Order: sequence, then C-alpha cells, then structure tokens
Amino acid sequence: MRKASAFVPAHISGFFQVFDESHEFERKGSRNCGPCIDAGVLTKVKVEPAARTRISVHINNERAPGAKTTLTAIENLLDLVHEPLEVVVAHSCKVPIGAGYGASGAGAFGAALALSNALGLRLARERIAAIAHVAEVTCRTGLGDVGAQALGGLVIGLEPGAPPHGRWEQIHLPKDVKVVCGTFAGLPTAKLLREEGFRERSKRLGGLALKKLLEKPTPRNFMQVSREFAEGLGLLDDELRALAEAVSKAGAIGASQVMLGRATFALVREGKLERVRRVFLEFLEPSAVIVASVDRIGARLLG
Repeated sequence: MRKASAFVPAHISGFFQVFDESHEFERKGSRNCGPCIDAGVLTKVKVEPAARTRISVHINNERAPGAKTTLTAIENLLDLVHEPLEVVVAHSCKVPIGAGYGASGAGAFGAALALSNALGLRLARERIAAIAHVAEVTCRTGLGDVGAQALGGLVIGLEPGAPPHGRWEQIHLPKDVKVVCGTFAGLPTAKLLREEGFRERSKRLGGLALKKLLEKPTPRNFMQVSREFAEGLGLLDDELRALAEAVSKAGAIGASQVMLGRATFALVREGKLERVRRVFLEFLEPSAVIVASVDRIGARLLG
C-alpha cells in the first residue's frame, strides 16, 4: 500500500467574471480575486493494486459518493496509469462545503496532488492543477479556485482557465491581516452557473470590478470593489448586508459576501480582530464563524 497527504487552502472570491464559452475545459474559468486561508482541506490518499479499479471518497470520516469533483479528478489522473488500483481518499474539511470556500477545488486538487505522489508519476504541479481545474469546471462546482489555491495569498485571477492558460498574481498583504468569515448557508453553485442572466451579470460586473482593482491593487480597494460587485449581483440579502456593515463599523478593512455562498467575510488587522469577531458572534453561532490567517504558500504535499 502506498500513501500520501496534501493540504490545499480554502479560497474565497470577493468577485468573479465567468468565462465559459470555450469548448475546451482547460480554457473555461473565471477572473476573480480573493484570499486563500489556512482553514482548508487536508487529504490523505491510500492506493494499492486491485483486480479492478475502485475509488472511494470520505469527507470528515463519512463516505461521500457524491464528491463528484474529487472522483472526476482521480478518474482523470488514473487514465495515465495502466493498471487497476484501489484508491481511498479521505478529506478532512475545515470549511463549509457548498458555501463559496472552494472546498470542491481544494479536495480535487489535494487528491490529485497526493495520488500523483503516491504513484510516483512525477507530474508537474501545473499539470495536476489543470486536472483539478478541469474536474471542477466539468462538475460545475466552481470556475476559478484551483489556480489561486496553487499560488496562495490574496490572489487576482487575471486570465481564466487552467495552467498554462490561466494567469494569477498576488496583492501585497500586511502580515498581520486576518480573515474572518461567517456562514449562514450555502448557495446552489451549479444551478446559478447555468442561468444565463446570472452569468451575464457576473461578466459585466466582474469585469468592472477587476478594472477598478487593477487601477489600485490594495486590500482595501479589493474589499470595496467586492462589496460593489455583491450589491450589483443581487445575492446580498438584508442579513448579509447588516453583518457586513456592522463588521466594517467595528474596524475591519472591509467586508463583503463570499462568492458563491450565503456568507460574509472580512479582512481585519490584528488589533481590531477581537472586536470584529464579537460582531460576527452577534449574528451567528460560534461554529459558523472562522477566524483564519492568510495561507501564503498554497497547495502542498505533507510529510
């Protein structure tokens, strides 16, 4: 039996611009911007020879046959292997699933990274990221998390798609900046991404947000353009808006909606962290609030 482990940070998008017209999955994706956080997905993979290929996925110690993005990534990777294998994937997920934290991309990326290592495939990191990105686009669980998760930090997705088509760069972020998130519920990502009107709004508003951000690529301006995007997109309800406004008044650099989730996130300097955290707890139970550091390394093998 061969084993390997990987960690992939969660990724939050403050805004996004859908690009899904291409017939090539490697070129589909989104432009976006947001932080990677040190809450994420730890993935352990076990693999051994078998009479026929079998794949099983577990999330937080429970069997997860519906983890289609991880399953697709593993199946695509196994196409490179000419022998039947039994693969067991165990995800430990520290962020809500289906609420805009890039958990599907993190799971698929971590599984592909760990399995490639366990099998000694010597695949380039960019190839593994592309496999995970294609799995996510194919399964409609996201469009632009994997590239950012490969890089880490506060990341601008400048061009859509998987490596080498996509292009990303980091915004400088002071070391004492933390990310606080509060989650009310998830949103139906796949359903929303199928709606033509929703995609068109994201293209127009996301393009405007990116243009404004590139004119002044700072954390504060990122939060400002994200808030404008959220208001225009039409998913920011009264409860999310009230939390974002209260958090901003408490001293956050800025606050907006997690895309795509019924959740609010804020960038906060360490000196204001406790005050901002208390505001989140006025709206949500402690289990629904995450206080995280920015993950500045990105996806990596462990051990």
